[in-house]
Order: sequence, then C-alpha cells, then structure tokens
Amino acid sequence: MNNTRKSKKVPRFIFPLSLVIICGLFLIFDAGQVQAASKAIKYNGKTIARYNKSGQMVLIPSKNSNTNYKNLNHLIAGNKKKTVVIPKKSKIKLNGVLRPGNNTTIIAKGAKIIGKKKSNVIFAAPNKKIKNLSIIGGTWRSIDKDGRTGSLFAFSYVTNLVMDGVDCNANYKGHAIEIIACKNVTIKNCKVAAIGKNPAKCLEEQIQIDLATKKTAPKIAEYGKKYVKGQTCKNVYILNNTITGARAVGVNWTDSEGGKWRSKFHENVVIKGNTLTGTTSEALAYFNTVGGEISGNTIITNAARTDNNSSYTIGIHVAIMGIAPGSMADSTLTVSGNTVYGNRNGIHFKAYFNENESQCLSQLGYVNVTGNTVYCKKGVKQAIAQVRQSCRELTQSDNKLYIWN
Repeated sequence: MNNTRKSKKVPRFIFPLSLVIICGLFLIFDAGQVQAASKAIKYNGKTIARYNKSGQMVLIPSKNSNTNYKNLNHLIAGNKKKTVVIPKKSKIKLNGVLRPGNNTTIIAKGAKIIGKKKSNVIFAAPNKKIKNLSIIGGTWRSIDKDGRTGSLFAFSYVTNLVMDGVDCNANYKGHAIEIIACKNVTIKNCKVAAIGKNPAKCLEEQIQIDLATKKTAPKIAEYGKKYVKGQTCKNVYILNNTITGARAVGVNWTDSEGGKWRSKFHENVVIKGNTLTGTTSEALAYFNTVGGEISGNTIITNAARTDNNSSYTIGIHVAIMGIAPGSMADSTLTVSGNTVYGNRNGIHFKAYFNENESQCLSQLGYVNVTGNTVYCKKGVKQAIAQVRQSCRELTQSDNKLYIWN
C-alpha cells in the first residue's frame, strides 16, 4: 500500500515542476529577445538606431538630410560584420556620400533613398579595398532633376560585392552603377533605367564595368598614381536585371594615354537572364574580356546611326581592342539562348587589326554561338558576323535568323 501511494504521487510532483522550469526558460529567452531588440544605438548622445530580434541595426530616419548622412555613415563604418536596415516605407535624403566599411550589408527593401545634388550616393574608395559589401533592395535616386550625370553608385577595388533587387537610375550621360577594378561582383534582380535627355550620339552605359585609368576613373586618380595603372575586373555576374540606357551594359576599355592600356583585359564577365535595351548605342558592349558567358538575355538595340560609326547599332558587340593576354587563346566565350535585335548586326565579333585592317594581332578564343534568335535590319547574312578570323574557333548551331522589319 505504501509503495503504491508513493508511485502515484511521483508524477504529480514531477509534472508541475517540469512545466515551471520549461516556462521559466521561455520567459528568460523572450526577455532576452525583447532586451536585445530594444537596445539603442547612440551617436553624439542621440539614439540613431535600434537592434531588432535578428541583431540587425534598424535606422531611425530623420527629416534632416545631414543627420541621415552622418548616422548612416556611423552605422556602416568599420570592419566588423554588420547589417543596417533602412525601414520600409521610409523616405530619407542624404547630404553626403555613404562610404561603407568591410563586411557591410545594407537592407533597404521598400525604402527610398535620395542622394545629394551632383554626388554619388555610395562610393567605395580605392585605398580602402573593401571586402564583403551587399546592398539589398531600395529605390535609390539622385536629387538632380534629370538624374545623376556622373555615377550614382561608384565601387572601386571591392571584393565580394552584391547588389540585389535595387531600383536605381542615372542621367543618360551618367552611370547608375560603375564597377572599377573589382572582383567577385554580382548585380541581380535590379531595375536600372536612364532618365533625362538622351543625346543623339550618347554612348554611356547604365552599368559600366571599368578599368582604372586616369581617363576612365578620374576620381580614383585623385588617390594616387598606383590606383590607375589599368587594373581590371574579374568574375562579374550581371543576372536577371532590366536595364535601359544609351548603352545598357558596357564592359569598358580605353585608348587614352597613347593607348598604353589597350592590352588590359577583364576576366570572366557573365551576362545572363537580363533584358537589355540600348537607345543610341549597343545594348551590350563586351570589350577586352577573357572568357565569359552571354546567355538567356533579351537584347534590343534601337540605335539607328547611319554614319561611319554604325558599329554602335549592334545588339551584342564583342571586340578585342588591343593585344590579348596568352590566356585568351584557350578561353571560351558562350553566347547562347539569347533573343537579339540589332541594326547593322545582331551579334558581332571583331579582334584588333593593324592600322590598315590587314592583319589580326590577337584573336578571341573558342566562341560558341548556339540557340540564339537574332533579328537584324541589314538581313540574315549580317545577323551573326565576325571580321575575318577574329575568333580562334567560332561554332554556330541552332540559331534562328530573321530580318528585323
């Protein structure tokens, strides 16, 4: 009897005690979350942001553009891993350029950010050589009436850069996004469209992949000669964007300073899944690049120039403008699954010739052109073309060619 009574009492005692312990643990955990989420971040004696439950710093927007500029720069400075959130439905103006440090993520989904007049909204300086920078979402604009004439976003010497879901623009004569001497760059799911007046012979691209020289990057040259010695970009991925400009995307070169940088080449640029529209020049200018991929895009060039620069009316313009490095010979460029609309040519390849256009001084490597649908105003014979033997080996298969009426 005694043993039976004891066995009945045991579960009555253990169950409520266990429940109390479990509930206590939840209360402690929840209290910790609330405390972390309510923790204030102060700057100059004022609360400028608060941590949310994910440990992200949520900006407290101000109506004062100078306050927003200073507070955001304070939050994104330094090299520690950090995420700064600009709240949804907020509209903030900046009275200066944002200069992020390493390991920075800026989340601006549903927010609108307006930069200072005649200014970058974000600038990455060459002497910082930033690593791990991500900008997620947001509508980013210049306060300038017709858009930024220079570069809205200017990144130099950044490794591991991501822009995802960003809506931005610049004037036709400027760049929404400029990438200079950067490595491991991904620009995806973005909406980029030029605004303002479009000059009849404008060649500027909304997304520019650039090398660092005095002419192509004058702001970078201000930091010293060592930063403008023709440094190029590597592993750049332009994915699933909608881009419109005089040129939509340009992979750049320069013949400045007596042509000393003509033999500087980018490496592995991938243009995939985009809708690219060029208004007065090529939709895609793909110059001085070793290897890469152009696939699954819709590419439209509306340029209708009839002067001796008709090459600007090509849909996809691939060219070598100098003596290519040895790695070009064994490189592969894939151009596949695109729908292309061009004037003089839909897809065109040209390597650099001598002054008399009689000798090819360098060639593209193995070029595979497959499964494209190409519309060309000059006829099907001009839809896909190469100048002489510009490609070491050009393979064409399953392409559908039409006259673009």
